[in-house]
Amino acid sequence: MDFDSLSDEQLIARACEAGGGADAEAARGALFGRHHRQVAAWCLRFCGGRDEAADLAQEVFLRVHERLGSFRGESRFSTWLYTVARRVAINRGEAARRRRTESLDDEAVAEPVDGTPDAESTVGDAQVFAALRDAMRDDLEPLEAKVLYLHYVDGMTLPAITELLALPNRSGAKAYVVGGRRKLERRFGAWLARQGGAW
Repeated sequence: MDFDSLSDEQLIARACEAGGGADAEAARGALFGRHHRQVAAWCLRFCGGRDEAADLAQEVFLRVHERLGSFRGESRFSTWLYTVARRVAINRGEAARRRRTESLDDEAVAEPVDGTPDAESTVGDAQVFAALRDAMRDDLEPLEAKVLYLHYVDGMTLPAITELLALPNRSGAKAYVVGGRRKLERRFGAWLARQGGAW
């Protein structure tokens, strides 16, 4: 059978047929092959690095494979696929943020090894990092905190964040970065100035 001549919807119907079998697997392969380049391009915009983007694309297709039966045809398949990719990227970013937050928690309670002058400043910085993390949670809007984290910690570009989070305002992620930075600089201005280009 020439699966390439079938529409996305026809491929999905064949892929989800009861009993599965070789035809169902072939239909899934044709469907995923048709959209692989598009998903890879989305993931590259979300991540910025090819290795991480390839890993993310694999996770997206695994998720789509698991949930293909939930596609109801209320939108184009490519629209549904983009929604899945966006959710997977956001979930991965939030998981990475949680891991880094836990790492900061561990650093904040670590005892200094010796009493050198540098140890005091290290402890001071750890306390500021903990306070900065709390400020991002307490002083910023959730969307501001998410945009700042994606940009400064995950290294995503502002256009990629705007697309990932589907931000509707004209200036996109930039507006959230400017507003969030202003709030944090009021509270941590002196310390952030010491960080130089890091901020």
